[in-house]
Amino acid sequence: MMASATRPVHPSRLFGVLLALTAGPAWAELYKCRQPDGSLSYQQTACAGQSEGDRLQVDIRGPDGRESVSSGEDYSVAAQAERLRTEREARERAHLQARREAEARARALKAAAKPDRNTDFDPAKCARHRAEVAKWRQKVKGGYRTRDEKDYNDSKLAHHEALVERYCES
Repeated sequence: MMASATRPVHPSRLFGVLLALTAGPAWAELYKCRQPDGSLSYQQTACAGQSEGDRLQVDIRGPDGRESVSSGEDYSVAAQAERLRTEREARERAHLQARREAEARARALKAAAKPDRNTDFDPAKCARHRAEVAKWRQKVKGGYRTRDEKDYNDSKLAHHEALVERYCES
């Protein structure tokens, strides 16, 4: 026979074994019950009087060795879908509220920036654009050959009317 070589035990292994032995047990109660028809069932409550059963010990410690406590959280698919839906709706409401607030701030800034009187008054530009408005009004009144020509004449008239409003005192 060959003599087997003995290896010294590493201190960390001894510490792990010692730690495992000193850790308090974390067990949950589970009952294995034999039903009157002979089938087995496992349940958290004691077996009913008409059936016989054994009490089983189930280790419910987590991977870190600590006792896990039930969080009471429902992890069913329906509950998770409901939670995701409510989170999405909350994000959408927050986004809509932020958008409304931004639009209100923009309106307030625009109103504050608009001067009470026309500071862009320029007599030369005012006269030139008034003449352009008169010219484009004549073209619009005179008619048009195509729909594109009518749209072009209307847009030019609207453009010069806006410039008259900008550069002329009202």
